[in-house]
Amino acid sequence: MEKDSKRVKRRVGRAHRELMKVFMKSPVTNIKFTKHKVSFNFYGHKISDRITVKKQPHVGEWSRRIGKIVIDRYFDEKDRIKEFKSLCIHEAVERFLVETYGLNTDNEAHPVAKEKEKEYLKSVKGNWRSHQLRVFWDWHKQGEK
Repeated sequence: MEKDSKRVKRRVGRAHRELMKVFMKSPVTNIKFTKHKVSFNFYGHKISDRITVKKQPHVGEWSRRIGKIVIDRYFDEKDRIKEFKSLCIHEAVERFLVETYGLNTDNEAHPVAKEKEKEYLKSVKGNWRSHQLRVFWDWHKQGEK
């Protein structure tokens, strides 16, 4: 009995790792932004989320309760529009993976969303390193580690 349960756990773990690789390789396509909404295709799904900009403790987050993405107004300046859009994509992908596939937010969905955010910035010729530093310092100003 014990050997069978270990085999099943290994098989499930292997399948899970393969699914994570597929998510990492899947592109975000057909990206559209309107004033208060982002929509795109990812992993065969059409994803669409409302966007709210307001002062908040985190750079970006999504809410199950209110059903929208919330981005800190610090990232809504004209010269940072590429970064703002990349944050919206990050949050939408993360929300989709957690709600649709039940992935763990921090350990599973976040790395995939971060990769999609990076790919978007690269596609619009944004500066990933600068973006990373701005997000890092915004988090540390809020007391995050």
